[in-house]
Order: sequence, then structure tokens, then C-alpha cells
Amino acid sequence: MKKKAPIFSLEHLPLLIRLKTKETTSLPAFLGSTLHGVVGWALAHQSPKTYAYVFENRRMGGAAQDIVNPYIIEPPRPKSIYFEGDLLCFRLILLGDAIRYAEHIVSAIAQVPSFGIGAERKRFELMDILQGDQYGSIWKSERMNMQAASPENISVFTQQDQALWCSLQFLTPVRIRRGGALVQDIDVPTIIRSITRRVRTLTERYGGYINEDVATRACELASGIGLGSSALYLNQMNRYSNRKKESVDWSGMLGALTFEGELTPLTPWLNVARVLHIGRNSTFGCGQIEVIYR
Repeated sequence: MKKKAPIFSLEHLPLLIRLKTKETTSLPAFLGSTLHGVVGWALAHQSPKTYAYVFENRRMGGAAQDIVNPYIIEPPRPKSIYFEGDLLCFRLILLGDAIRYAEHIVSAIAQVPSFGIGAERKRFELMDILQGDQYGSIWKSERMNMQAASPENISVFTQQDQALWCSLQFLTPVRIRRGGALVQDIDVPTIIRSITRRVRTLTERYGGYINEDVATRACELASGIGLGSSALYLNQMNRYSNRKKESVDWSGMLGALTFEGELTPLTPWLNVARVLHIGRNSTFGCGQIEVIYR
């Protein structure tokens, strides 16, 4: 009997990068942009070809606004002061075809003697790089073990969870735009449209698969799910863009919302959103969510 294809499939490799603080320093609450710069700087100097593919994929595709990038930065939770000896841990998640550059990325980061982070450029040194979910050691003390860099597949989330109630927490700013404006009244259809679109664009560009019929059906079902409560709020934030040489509005929605109804067919999409994020600027860490069912 032919095995039924999953409703979606895409390999991803989470790299947990752990830096040790060498000098006490104060850092911004949200480090997505800062850590994006740390990784980008290391690749640009140590492995330009890898940098071009991973960080400039949009430019390689004609600089179209909606070309999705093949990686995600997941910054740590906010911490105002890092004391000497503290660890700064973040995840770099490679998606699809970008996984083939994993060894170049690990090598490039490992070759940097120390990273100057924050406005005062205080020193942080690489302690190790682990597989982000299995915690196998990929790099430590000048030793590299790429066998520990085992990819995973989002197809594991295709199993449905029985659920009639769900709480969704926005861990980092969620930036969903419609007609050029930031969406602040986020509902279930908006969330499901965002994640199905994200899976579609990632699999089209970087390998993998999505069942379009199931995705379309999920969007239809989402329109019948009622919003229970919403405690979302607008988090005002700006970042300085080195490319544009100006401050850029980076505001997004934080908080939590609940919804009720027959959620079971939607749970695979909500679960995979925990890995792939939703909305814009996931490469800087935006759009990270957590889900609780009952």
C-alpha cells in the first residue's frame, strides 16, 4: 500500500550558538537585529559565497520584496545586563537547501576570535555550537563534528492534536501586514493564512512539499473559529538599518489570545508555526509563537 504523503515537508537544522560574556555589558531587550549582524558579519568575512546565498538570497532572486529567506534567528529572552561569564545563547535555524551550507556557517563562526556586541562593542567569545533540539555537540574547543548536525523535518507536526480551545502567545513581535499597514486585530484566519503562505513560499524556493488542498481547507475552516479573548498590544520598536542608513519602524504585536472551536484540523499548522514563525522579519527573530491546547 502506497504511503500517504504528509500535508507538508521541509527539512530544517537548528544550530544553538552559545557565546560567553567576557566583559559586563548592557544590551537591548530584543537582540534579533544584533545577532543577525553578528552572524552576517562572520559569514561575510569568512565565507562570502555562503553569505551571498544565505543572507542575500532575496537579491539573488531579483530583490523582490516577497522572496523568503532560508534561515531564522531566534534571540534569547530579554535580559538587560550580561555579566562577565554569562552565556548569551541564540538559535540559527537553516531551512531546506540552506542546510548544505551548515559546515561553512559553523566554520565561519568558529574562526572569529571574539564578537563585539552592543553599542560598546563588548567582547563575547564562542563557547560551543550544538544541534538546537538534540543538543549534540557540533563544535567545541576547535573540534568540529558535523555528524551531530542532523536535520529535522516539519513533517513531524502533521499529526493532529485533539483540541477545542487554544492559547497562542506571541513571544517576539508579530509583524503581519495587509495593504501596507501593520495588522493589529489578529484573528485565527489571519494566523492560518500567514503560516500556510509561509510553508508554501519556503517549500517552493528551498525544497519540500505542501498539500495545497489541505492548506486551502485549513484557511476555510479558520474562518469559522471564534476568538475567545485577546490581550495583544502594539510593541513600539525601531532598529537602525545599515543598508538603508536610517532608523526603521519595527513595531509588532506582543501578548496572547485564545480561540475556541473545532481546532483539530488546524493544529498541524499552528504547531509548525512554532518552528517557522509567522509574519515578516522572522530572519531577525520576529513572529515566534507558543501554543497551548486543551
